[in-house]
Amino acid sequence: MGQRVQQDVQRNEFRCVGMSRSGNHAIINWIISQLPGHYCFLNCAEPKQNPFTSARPLREWGESYRTNIPGFDLSREQRGQFSEKDYLLYSYEDCFLGGLNHPQFRKNRERWIGRSGEVNSLLILRDPFNLFASRIRAGLLLGHYTHGTKPISIYNLRRIWKQHAREFLGERRYLKRRVLVNFNRWTEEKAYRADIVARLGIPFTDRGFNQVSDVAGGSSFDGLRLMGRADQMDLQNRWRAYEHDERYWELFDDELVELTRKIFGEIAPVRYYEAYGKQAETG
Repeated sequence: MGQRVQQDVQRNEFRCVGMSRSGNHAIINWIISQLPGHYCFLNCAEPKQNPFTSARPLREWGESYRTNIPGFDLSREQRGQFSEKDYLLYSYEDCFLGGLNHPQFRKNRERWIGRSGEVNSLLILRDPFNLFASRIRAGLLLGHYTHGTKPISIYNLRRIWKQHAREFLGERRYLKRRVLVNFNRWTEEKAYRADIVARLGIPFTDRGFNQVSDVAGGSSFDGLRLMGRADQMDLQNRWRAYEHDERYWELFDDELVELTRKIFGEIAPVRYYEAYGKQAETG
């Protein structure tokens, strides 16, 4: 008797990784808006756990998923009774990369999410100057934490960003079949966005680019005020709100700034750090 061939549950699996306030939801929504088939997205899963059971609500008292699959039943998916999908997407935030390939996940992945035809990992990276400014404004730093889960420490904030940056540069290789997304370039270069979806095998329409994700209240600085006009956000100058705040500059060190320079170039906050920020950092 021949061995039964196990079928793919989803044709494509996208693991999206980035630090909170790196534009994760904007990029995920943009990808979803261009998908040509049935999809399921699971929000902010926990490493080493089943994404269907560990995903967090997209909004307060809301669902942890977004889908266009008719009759989708999360409880059935959690029990391993999977619906067929063209795309399964799930995201991780504020986590070290080693946990994403933990033996526990590798052992259980097909039982937890089913077989995938093709798997891609998207690593989303935003420059730390604007990222940290957005996290401060959102209440994620410097003693002003307002979200529902325990914040990561400033020490781990730096460590995670540096690890992601080294992965981005190819100095580490935790992720297989990586699609690297430079958030700064994504916001400004249409050709760069087209290249990203080409690598994912998606027809490029750029649909959804100007939408503002309403997860966690939207933009840290603009909220939902610029819904449909996201290209008008001043995303590269969020750091200016804290340029005279010594506590802000204490978040940085020379290693972090050098990694920033390698990936994002000689951007304005790098130059400012070299001229003034280091003085504030050292007192």
